[in-house]
Amino acid sequence: MGEENLIQRAAGKYKVIITSPTSFLAYLQTVLQGLKALQIEESAKEIIKKVEDLGKHLRSYDEYHNKLGNAIGTVVNHYNTSGRELKKIDKDVLKIAGTSPELAPLLVDKPRED
Repeated sequence: MGEENLIQRAAGKYKVIITSPTSFLAYLQTVLQGLKALQIEESAKEIIKKVEDLGKHLRSYDEYHNKLGNAIGTVVNHYNTSGRELKKIDKDVLKIAGTSPELAPLLVDKPRED
């Protein structure tokens, strides 16, 4: 049995690829590029997942921020309305007592949407 037949038998039995150093280097570079592409793809998937999480958290924050703004607007309305009622009381006291405590409640602006 010749050396060439022995090598071919071993290659068939053990799934060995017989190559020259140059073609083996090219093969390894191809495998390496494939592995890098897989690594980049996995990294990209991880980045996309993190960006999706960030977007979800930003939407949640925006929702609560808007609710807070609406609640502050409601509080400001109540505050200003109660101030107007206090002025009415001031006028009532003036009519009854002839003098006014000169109540001057501060008016507050509602939050603006910019």
